[in-house]
Amino acid sequence: MLGIIGLLIWNVAAACFCYFGLRRRKQLFDDRYATTITSTATLCTTLVLGMHVTVLMSAGLSLVFLLNLLLGAVIGTLFGALVKYHSVLAGLYNGLIGISMGVMIGEVLKNPQICSIPISDHTQLLLNMYQLCGFATLLLTMIVGLVLYSMKV
Repeated sequence: MLGIIGLLIWNVAAACFCYFGLRRRKQLFDDRYATTITSTATLCTTLVLGMHVTVLMSAGLSLVFLLNLLLGAVIGTLFGALVKYHSVLAGLYNGLIGISMGVMIGEVLKNPQICSIPISDHTQLLLNMYQLCGFATLLLTMIVGLVLYSMKV
């Protein structure tokens, strides 16, 4: 689990880097571009962070889902409020949808019997968690890179 905590820290740092990079350059883009960036960055960020937080928390599903929904609402609102508050609704919506998907993926990773996947070996469960969390971290890093690269073009 220490590796997943390290990946979570990397993802939080990448999300903060993306947010502050966009905030520094917010005068360069208009409302339509802001909505596109908000949708892309928020959905990917909340999906990955929701999955990581769900895998790491051992509380009940209701508490995990509630905490993740608050996290998704905050991230979506922050990214949506970058330009003139026109994108707040899109950011909030994408944040809640992304975090919901992340919670579902995380719960299936912790207990594959939910979807009738016949994996009972603890080693195989951990391997699946590490592989999917690593892939999600790679995905978020690439999305953040592409979002910030789109500002230069």
